[in-house]
Amino acid sequence: MSLPSPLAGRTSTIALGVGSGDVLRGRAGEVGVLRGLVEGAVAGRGGALVVRGEAGVGKTALLDVVAGSDGVRVLRGAGVESEAALAYAGLQVVLREVLRRVPALPGRQASALRAAVRGEGEGEAFLVGASVLTLLGDVAEDGPVLVLVDDAHWLDRESADALVFAARRLGAERVAVVFATRGEGLGGLPEVRLGGLPDVVGAEVLMDVAPGLAASERRRLLRAAEGNPLALVELAGGDVRRVYDERLARLPEATRVILTVAAAEDTGDLGLVLEAAVRVGRAVAEDLAPAEAAGLVRVVGGRLEFRHPLVREAAYRVPLAERVAAHAALAEVTRDEARRVWHRAAATPGHDEELAVELERRAELCRARGGRAAVAAAYERAAALSPDDRARGRRLAAAAVAAGDAGDIDRGITLAETAAGLVRDRAGRARIAEARADLEHTRGRPEAARALFVDAALAAPTPLRLVKAMMAAWDDADPAAAVTDTAARLGGLELAGPLARGAEGMRAHAVGELREGAVAIREFAEGVEATRDERCLADHVLLQGWDLLLGEYAAVHERVVRLDLECREQGAIGVLPRVLLREARCLMFLGRHHDAHATAMEGVAIARDTGCDHLTATFGGLLAALAALDGETVEEEAGVILITSAPWRGYAAGMLELGAGRFDAAAGRFAEVTGGPYRHTLIALHALPELVEAATRVGRHEEAAVAAARFAEWADATGARWAKAVELRCRALLSGEESLYVDAIAAHQGDGRPFELARTRLLYGEWLRRAKRRGDARTALSAALAGFERARPWAERARAELRAAGDTSEAPAPAPVARLTAQETQVVRLAATGMTNRDIGARLFLSPRTVGYHLSNAYAKLGVASRAALAGLNLAV
Repeated sequence: MSLPSPLAGRTSTIALGVGSGDVLRGRAGEVGVLRGLVEGAVAGRGGALVVRGEAGVGKTALLDVVAGSDGVRVLRGAGVESEAALAYAGLQVVLREVLRRVPALPGRQASALRAAVRGEGEGEAFLVGASVLTLLGDVAEDGPVLVLVDDAHWLDRESADALVFAARRLGAERVAVVFATRGEGLGGLPEVRLGGLPDVVGAEVLMDVAPGLAASERRRLLRAAEGNPLALVELAGGDVRRVYDERLARLPEATRVILTVAAAEDTGDLGLVLEAAVRVGRAVAEDLAPAEAAGLVRVVGGRLEFRHPLVREAAYRVPLAERVAAHAALAEVTRDEARRVWHRAAATPGHDEELAVELERRAELCRARGGRAAVAAAYERAAALSPDDRARGRRLAAAAVAAGDAGDIDRGITLAETAAGLVRDRAGRARIAEARADLEHTRGRPEAARALFVDAALAAPTPLRLVKAMMAAWDDADPAAAVTDTAARLGGLELAGPLARGAEGMRAHAVGELREGAVAIREFAEGVEATRDERCLADHVLLQGWDLLLGEYAAVHERVVRLDLECREQGAIGVLPRVLLREARCLMFLGRHHDAHATAMEGVAIARDTGCDHLTATFGGLLAALAALDGETVEEEAGVILITSAPWRGYAAGMLELGAGRFDAAAGRFAEVTGGPYRHTLIALHALPELVEAATRVGRHEEAAVAAARFAEWADATGARWAKAVELRCRALLSGEESLYVDAIAAHQGDGRPFELARTRLLYGEWLRRAKRRGDARTALSAALAGFERARPWAERARAELRAAGDTSEAPAPAPVARLTAQETQVVRLAATGMTNRDIGARLFLSPRTVGYHLSNAYAKLGVASRAALAGLNLAV
């Protein structure tokens, strides 16, 4: 079950401060959508919306209308161009009225938000988003909340990420969020696009504001304005900005000074603005009156507000010398250290090494607060201030890495390429090559990444660069050839330790030297685990999981679960998707398909929120395979279009055919996976026994024998118990010997993979029925059926075989836990341990109210009424 759409239906009527005849001209539909959003929030259906359109089209007017909603608390802010590089500047403004509630947040969330908005301690970017969600939910306990963010295209990246992260997770909260922007959409949130007004409506507007216009003049203005309502109202042709330029030009000089200073400062603190304005042009408070009289600004509660974002832009669009003077004055009077440094930087058009060093220090403080985009901006500005090439190149390289961390891959690559032309020393060039390689790999260009990793390793060898080069080779279009070439180019490096052994293991496995690969990968995995305290969490996550190639899924799952908890406790949401991917894979291979689906769904959502788009295809493949096990295809999950990686797509298609009994088609699919360029991958290894089953059913015994031999080689190399059991099953399929089925079932006992045991029992039961041993067949098939709770096609095959063997009993009802959604599954698991809704919300990045919503739905499905009752249920599926 999903939460109701905030735009679906209306349960109450809300006055928006306008009568039915007074809505914005030509915008009744858009006002209605916003009305529905607010009504949904009042009813406990939180939601978010983006209003997108060009300057002057009416975005701010729509926000003004909805801001008049009765009985709704409004939190409002706007992005400011001059502070777009200042981490969390926009968030401070939006949340300024409710920051006193921060101490009541869960511990790490409170710390993260304090770090973000007050610079106290360390924070993690996306944990800030989780804390914003909790904070808004807490505020909404006192009454519905409406968050309005104008000029969102000028928000600093950190504020935008945090607000969008929270907005996407609004469920049962009484919170609505509206962004107005001229830029692209925000994180896939629903949009209302404002275009130009139809001519008939535009003509009505002109009749209202200028009734004496001749018809020919009205037609000229309609053509020039192209439906832009502000242009029509101002009778300014198509150039809306010129209207404000001309209005500002008519103001007294002292008034213009105040407005320029205000445009350079985003908090709206009137006292601060006037203090700086005095230093620029001896302006005083009375000099603000002409701007107020002209309707350009207003003063509310000691805050100076521009009546429209275009007024702010026009006020800031003055000669460079005037902007420099405004920023210099603000740098002298601003009490916030971060803002002071940025104002100094804006007031320095040339080189200044001392200021560059200060910006570098500021960048590292931003990093501690989780402000990766601000880190990039600070280093880039420091580079521009640097008087010599070496320092400029080093700072540009740091900016490139930070830009990549912030998800701005193209910008990061551009910065790194510029830095490469400035740095001359080998160590520096190696660092830049590695940074470029990381960015190229993230962008999905493993071939370019591999070449750069090799360059970095040759220039300044380290085991980690060797491993990264091999990882990139694994993702190449022809992995075996790429791995061989990489190994040959780096073979002369004398590097020791577990990472070097890992690189050797990857090479050996990729080229089919399975025994050698298994030995090296085991040493690698043990060494990584033993030295985990020597690495940061992100590096440890990067190096973890290769022992999946050894088939030790239960052991890997235990380690990955610990990493999962560590990521959540540290707020390391940026690396969590990779952990969840490995966790979901382990669960699928262990036969816990429902749990795998729940984990993968959370992974997809967080990967989308944190900009890890390169993981989406892998998650998509995993979800496609899980759907195929249940006899379904999947192209979209939770509003995310799933682009599936090639080997997983082939495996999913094969499992769909195999489950439906279309064995010839299944054999073709599995042959493509196991024989193509990705034949070394984990999913291709799993496809080998599937190929054996499909091929033997259609008489392709030679092909089946080759696949069985390859799987046996891997099983023998790894020593995995379950793999030995599956190997025996393959041999039984090829030979038809009953003893091999019996041995396979015995080998499965205690191997932690009940789904594979059920499949072996199904095949044995089919063999027994064909041998006319109907009683024995019913025993084997009944046991098989019990293991197919989350694999409908296999369950149907088992029931069909049971009927053919004379069993007429009704199919057992599925366990209630199997009916839970992915989110409900996660919530009830944690609730069963005694965790409170607030604690569960902090763990899953949901609000306590949404946790309660999911828990209530789960209670109804499970037939229980309390947390205590959950503890007695079997919740592992």
